[in-house]
Amino acid sequence: MSQGDLNAEYTQCLQDLSLASKILAHHGIVDGFGHVSCRDPRAPMDHYLLSRNLAPALVEPGDIVTWRISDAEPADPNSPHGFLERCIHSEIYRHFEDVQAVVHFHSPDILPFGLMPIPFKAVYHMASFIGSEASPIFDIGDAFGPGTDMLIRNTTHGAALASAFAPTAPSAPTRPLVLMRGHGATLTASSLKLAIFRAVYTQNNARVLTSLSALTGGAQNVALGARFLTAEECEAATASNAGQVTRAWDVWCTELGN
Repeated sequence: MSQGDLNAEYTQCLQDLSLASKILAHHGIVDGFGHVSCRDPRAPMDHYLLSRNLAPALVEPGDIVTWRISDAEPADPNSPHGFLERCIHSEIYRHFEDVQAVVHFHSPDILPFGLMPIPFKAVYHMASFIGSEASPIFDIGDAFGPGTDMLIRNTTHGAALASAFAPTAPSAPTRPLVLMRGHGATLTASSLKLAIFRAVYTQNNARVLTSLSALTGGAQNVALGARFLTAEECEAATASNAGQVTRAWDVWCTELGN
C-alpha cells in the first residue's frame, strides 16, 4: 500500500471512530462514559486510535489520539489527556492479534447479566456471534481484592481482563464478549464496523433476555427453559450476517444525520 493510500485509510479511520462513538451514544450503549477504539492502520501492531477523555457523543476526528499498545501511553507526549481505562484496549490488542476494534460500555441493559444467574448466550440470529456458551464474567474483586473502584486503571488490570477473552480452543477466534461484574462489558471484533454491529445486537440480546425473565417469572426459569441458539445455528447465522454489517452501519450513520 502506498503512503498516500495509508494516509487516506488513517483519515477514514478517524472519521469512522467519530461516527462509531456517536452511534453507540445514539443507541444508549454509552452515555457520558464508555469508549471505542481501533488499531492504527499505519502501525497496527504498535499503535491504536482512541479519543481523548471526552463523552462519546461529542467525539470528532480531531479528538482522536494515537496510543502505544505496549504501555497505553500516547505516541505523542503532547497529546491531550486520555481515558483512565485505556489499558482495556491496549492489553486486548497486545494479547490478541486478530482483534482490530474494542468497545467498552456500561449499558444498564447489560449490567444485570454480570450480577445474576441468567447465562448470557445468543437468543436470536442477529446476536449469534455471542455464541451458545455463556459469556464469561470478569470480576475485578477476584483478581485484586474487594477494595478497588472497579476501574481498569493500569496494564496489570488490563491484562487480567484480557485473559478472559482467551479462545476456547487453539484454532478459535478471540472471544467476542466479556461481561464485567458491576462494570458493564467489553467486546472485540475483527473490524470497527463489526464492533459497533456487535455492540448494538449485544444490547438487543440483553433486552430479549430481560423480557423473557419477565414473561417466565424469573431468571432461573429463563436459564432452564429458554431455547438458546445451538452452536451450529450460531456459526451459520454469524456467517450469514457477516456480509450485512455495512448495511447496518449505513442506516445508523443516516440516523445520526437525521
